Parts: sequence; structure tokens; C-alpha cells
Amino acid sequence: MVTISKLTVTNAKPIDASNWLTVRDVFGPREIPDSSPRGDCILQADTSPRNIATEWSQIAWSGGEPIAGKPNQRRVKRQATGTTTITASIGTSSQKLVLWTMWADVSVLTKGPRPAQAKPWSEGVPFPGPDQCGAFEVQSFSMGKNARGQVVAVAKLQPRGVGRIIVAAGKHSLFRIRRQLTAHDYVNGAPNKHKKSFGVWVDDTLLEMQVQTSAASDELYDTDAPDLPVATLTAETYNNFRQWLDWDGQPCSNFAYWYFQARWKDQQVTLKEVGQGSITLPQQAFYKKP
Repeated sequence: MVTISKLTVTNAKPIDASNWLTVRDVFGPREIPDSSPRGDCILQADTSPRNIATEWSQIAWSGGEPIAGKPNQRRVKRQATGTTTITASIGTSSQKLVLWTMWADVSVLTKGPRPAQAKPWSEGVPFPGPDQCGAFEVQSFSMGKNARGQVVAVAKLQPRGVGRIIVAAGKHSLFRIRRQLTAHDYVNGAPNKHKKSFGVWVDDTLLEMQVQTSAASDELYDTDAPDLPVATLTAETYNNFRQWLDWDGQPCSNFAYWYFQARWKDQQVTLKEVGQGSITLPQQAFYKKP
């Protein structure tokens, strides 16, 4: 008796016994570098006892597209998000799987209330400040006042329900909301060079401020709150950020850009601004050396 023994899918990963996941293959050049293979997903049915062409010719398929000359395979395009249910049958022997084609829309909230499930940056810090998105002033141990820009990056998963499947399988920890920055800092009128200043798209990912379990409702969150460098006379910071979502090391969104800039002089904040998009980073300090 010929039976269906196994179903496998290329360019996809198993989530559980009946669900597989692939990341949408965006048309044209990829905005975020990614070494993973491109192209359609190919589903293959193995048969028992011999797994040969005479057995494959007996397969009745549901879902996917046929591939000429390969009766044991089906094609699923992945240029759009969605689900495809595929069934392979020989008589009473049948196996089925659901292929999820996933993508995420990432946006950055720079004003308004913090989403309830997102972590508050102010929790446990000496000078918490307002618990909302935006640029505001907080107290400082040595500077009198400091500027902070709290934001929340939100990754919304598609198609609906894919996050629930991933969380149920315990694989939500494979999500990462990545963050990079290009920044110019100045202290007392001079460039303040350190590992995150005057570099180009330096990694700034902080897992401690991410919420992954919320993927069950198809959303993930990442909170950040940049501020000014410590100084005695003047301080300036100009930052461009970009964020995106990874799943198991593979980008599954495009970039979302935001910026933060602030200045300080004479124990007072003289500029504080956070917003979506990017700014031109100054090549010299606004405040001159004393």
C-alpha cells in the first residue's frame, strides 16, 4: 500500500507539526541585506514504501501550484503575505500543512501614549519623567536638567494570526526588533567620540526593552529613550536611528527611521526634539569651545 510519508518545504521553517513559516520575498532588491535564498517555496511529498515516480503519480493534491514533470511537488509563491493550506493524498493516506508567508510593518511612535504592553523606560530609573512618547526634560545628578526622547517601535505582523502560531510553539523568542544609529555627540564644544558616536549605523539593539510575548496579538514592541551626554559646560547630541524586525536572523520588514536631537547649556536644556524620519547631522558643535 502506497502512503504519504512526509511533507517538506524549501525556503521555509517548521513551526510545529502542521505549520511552516516563510518570510515574504519582497519584489526587487532587498532594502535590508539578507543572505537567505530567494524564490518560491517548493513543497515536496515523500511516499512509502519506495518514494519513486510510479508512487508520486498517484498523489492527489489540494493547494499550491503544480510543477511540470514533478508530480510529488507543489509551488507556493511568497511575494505576498498570507496562508496556503496544502494537502497530499493517496487513497486514505493523507498529510496536510499550512504555510504562513509572514511580513511586518514597523513604525516608531514619537508622540502620544505608550502602548500598554510596551515596557516603560522610566521604570526603576532615578529620574523617571513622563511615561509617554516624546521629548521632555528630566532631572540630572550633575547637569541640573537633561533631555530624553522616549519612543516605542511597533512591529505589526501579517497575516493575522501568525503570531499566535509562533507563540504557541514557543518560538517567539526568535524575534528581534533591531536598532542601529548614526550619531554625532559634542561635549564642551568638541566631538565626543565613543563606540556609538561618529560611527555609521552602529548596533544599538537592547533586548531588555523588547516585548516578544505580545506576538500572540500580532504586535511586538521595543522602547528606547536616548538622552544627552554628560558635560560640564555644553552638551549636544544628534542621532538618526533605523529599526526593523528579524525572525530567526532573517529580516522580515523594511526600515523605520526616527531621530533625536538635543542641546544643553548652563544647566538648562535648550533643544529637545524626537520625530520620525532623519535629520542632517552637523559636522561641528553648535556651541563653541569656551
